[in-house]
Amino acid sequence: MASALLMAPGCFPARPAWADIRVVDDAGKAIVLTQPAERIVALAPHLVEMSYAVDAGRQLVGVIDGSDYPPAARRLDRIGSYRGIPLELVLSKRPDLVLAWGSGTPAALVEQLERLDIPVYRSEPRRLGQIADDLRDIGRLSGHPEAGERAAVRFEHGLATTAQTLSPPPRVFYQLGQSPLTTLAGGQIVTQVIRHCGGEPLFSDAPVLVPQIGWESLIEAQPQVILAAGNDDRWRDFWRDHDELPAVREDALYTLDPDAISRPGPRMLDAVRQVCRALGRNQ
Repeated sequence: MASALLMAPGCFPARPAWADIRVVDDAGKAIVLTQPAERIVALAPHLVEMSYAVDAGRQLVGVIDGSDYPPAARRLDRIGSYRGIPLELVLSKRPDLVLAWGSGTPAALVEQLERLDIPVYRSEPRRLGQIADDLRDIGRLSGHPEAGERAAVRFEHGLATTAQTLSPPPRVFYQLGQSPLTTLAGGQIVTQVIRHCGGEPLFSDAPVLVPQIGWESLIEAQPQVILAAGNDDRWRDFWRDHDELPAVREDALYTLDPDAISRPGPRMLDAVRQVCRALGRNQ
C-alpha cells in the first residue's frame, strides 16, 4: 500500500519553486538562469562588495586581486588581476554565473565565457541609481531577492537623504591624475556624485571619458573646489603655488576615500557624503 502511494501521481517530492530568473544587465543584455547561481565568480572589487551586500558572499568561488572588502573577501581564491584574468582559472572554479565589469573586464574573456554558455552579468553603473538596480539584479540571480531589495532600498534612501542644491553651484574639478593632469568626463559616475551634491563638474562635456586638461584650460575654468582620491593629503602639495585658482586661495582641496569613490557599489554612499560635506563647506 505504501509503495502504491509513493507511485501515485502527485506524491513525488516537489521541485524547488524557482521560476526562470531573468534580468537585464547594464549592457542591455538579458541573463536568464533556470535556478539561482550557486558558484559565482566576481571580476571586480565592487561586484564582490555587491555580492556580500545581498547575502551572496558564501557563493563566491573566485575573485580578482584588490577584492578586499568586506574583510571576509580577503580569504577568497584569486583568479587574476587587472593585468590579466586567465580563462583557465575562471573555468577551474566551475562558475554558473560570472559577474563582470563592463569597462574593466577584457571583452575577449567575456566573449569566451559566453561561447561556453556561462552566463555573464555586466555591471557598469553610470548613474547613481544604477547601483541600486545592480544590487537587485545580483540578489535575484543569486537567489536572495529580498536581501537585494533591502540593499537597494538602503542605497536609494541614502541618496535621497544626501541630495543637495547649492546656489550658485560651485565649480568642481576632480583630479584623477596629476602628471599629466586628468579628470573624468560626464560618462563617469563621479560626475554624477558631484551633481548630486549640488556642484558643477568641470570638463564633464569632454568627448573622452578621461580627458587630459591643459593648465590654461584649468585657469580659465577657475575651479572653486578641487577633489582627489587618496590615502593621504600629499597630492595637495602640487597645488600650493597656484593661488591663481579660487580653490587654492580658499584652501578648498578635499581628499576622498579612494575605494569609496572608485567602486560603484554600496560604499559609494560614503563618497557621496564626503563630497556633499566638502561642497557644503564652500557656501
